Amino acid sequence: MSPSTPQPPRRPSRSRRGPGRASSSASGRRRTPAALRRSPAGQHSTHRHSSEGPDPASRRALVVARQERQRRRSRSRLLYGTTVVVALVLIVVGLRVWGFHPGFALPLDSAATETPSPAPAEAGPSSAPPSARHAASPTAAPSASPSPSASTLPAPRLDAEGFAHSDAVGDGTWTIAPAVPVTRPAAGTVYRYVLQVEGGTHVDAAAAAPIVESTLNDERGWPTAQNTSFEPVADPAAADFVFNIATPPTADALCSPLDTGGMWSCRNATNVVINSDRWNWGSVTYPDVDSYRTYVTNHEVGHFLGHEHEFCAGAGLKAPLMAQQSHELAGGCVYNAWPTQDNQPG
Repeated sequence: MSPSTPQPPRRPSRSRRGPGRASSSASGRRRTPAALRRSPAGQHSTHRHSSEGPDPASRRALVVARQERQRRRSRSRLLYGTTVVVALVLIVVGLRVWGFHPGFALPLDSAATETPSPAPAEAGPSSAPPSARHAASPTAAPSASPSPSASTLPAPRLDAEGFAHSDAVGDGTWTIAPAVPVTRPAAGTVYRYVLQVEGGTHVDAAAAAPIVESTLNDERGWPTAQNTSFEPVADPAAADFVFNIATPPTADALCSPLDTGGMWSCRNATNVVINSDRWNWGSVTYPDVDSYRTYVTNHEVGHFLGHEHEFCAGAGLKAPLMAQQSHELAGGCVYNAWPTQDNQPG
């Protein structure tokens, strides 16, 4: 037997590769790292940004937009707060421009049925039928002797604005003035009033009576403006309202809950209350005491008749009677004590 020819060892067979195809051998196949594999359609890998996701520039744009929105909100809040503060300041300034100064007669609580007024104290509109009887009037205790004459007035104390003050305190007595004759025929509506003066005011009730009556029944006043006349009486029970001339502390008490600050007059319910310092010395806005007495009398009785405050219609015109003229003449108006001369050329 001839010896067999040794056969070279056979090499393991190798599978053929198709052109452009990777090997299917498990041991020789290169695995694509998970970080590089495509995600299912419509999704992208958490380790890789797809072409549809925001690039860094987009993220920066979102951050900038968010910051801009926050800045706009902050500016809006600041603008709103500033607007509220400015509105409050304008309201306060407007009130002062129109004469609502601290110490003027302003309502202290919502329960007050009457509105106040500075020296010409403000009063709310109210119907005051002739049948009304005075309420909350001071104790009417007629005195046998009148109050001291104005000639005995002590020297007043002047404040920084030039207003005179007596620092007088009432003695608790009241003098009812005599019912002086009426100087004008009765009009369509007649209101009866009683005039009483507090002791300690240095006001003579008998001397004040004709001043009040002639003012109220003057043809330039309410008789012409409202077809109304006034009849003084000596019996408080027969009066539709009480005309009081009182010392500053008593005037404040009669005007309460209105705040007259020891200086101003008011109308409160059926009480017309004149601060005796203003009756005796007037106001810095009027050239003399007599014209101021006319003004404050007509103004406060105007509140009793239901008239509210009015305002200057233009510089150089006469102020409306119901404007607050005791402290200042707002708007450039000229002083005026008669309702029939409102807004006329000064």
